[in-house]
Amino acid sequence: MQQTHFNLYKMSKNVLFALTAFSLVACTTTPSEPPKNTEHWATLISEQENLYQIDNKFYRSEQLEPQSETLLNKLNIHTIVNLRFFDRNDDKQAFGHTKINLINTPLLTWSISPDEVADILWQIKQYKKNGAVLVHCYHGADRTGLIVASYRVIYQHWDLNEAKREMQQGPYGYHSVWKNIDNFFTQENMAKIKAELDKRSNTTK
Repeated sequence: MQQTHFNLYKMSKNVLFALTAFSLVACTTTPSEPPKNTEHWATLISEQENLYQIDNKFYRSEQLEPQSETLLNKLNIHTIVNLRFFDRNDDKQAFGHTKINLINTPLLTWSISPDEVADILWQIKQYKKNGAVLVHCYHGADRTGLIVASYRVIYQHWDLNEAKREMQQGPYGYHSVWKNIDNFFTQENMAKIKAELDKRSNTTK
């Protein structure tokens, strides 16, 4: 009987820990004070879909539903790059009947490497040759934010801190609980990404 009570106690503690962790992810977003000097940040297209324009052929959003098809057509989206690790077939269910090119490049939010980011940036650049590209995860905040910030630094030559500021303080819903994403933005990691992209460019010449 004592062993049963002990097991129940351990299980209760584990459940409590899991619920606490979930609450932290849900609630620990960046402060809501309006940031300054944001004219060069992404342009809002649809608040409902957390959809923003990065440049003339690059967009970001949350996981989109079938009813977003009209908007995607209006934006001439040619390719959707899905960063979700779980439930990665949602795009196929929503847009598999369309001519949109659906690409899965899954990332685990808590474990992202420079090589993974380089691969995704490379694919985005290649698919942009055929038309507009939209990148998303589930919320369109953390993994998406990391990829967009890296895109800003590598392809648009933004200052590292400014790209990170847009990711964290922009209206995209960034969750500050993901310290690994915060810590990802170092000169060393950006150099690794650039080196991998340069290697791929030289290989394809």
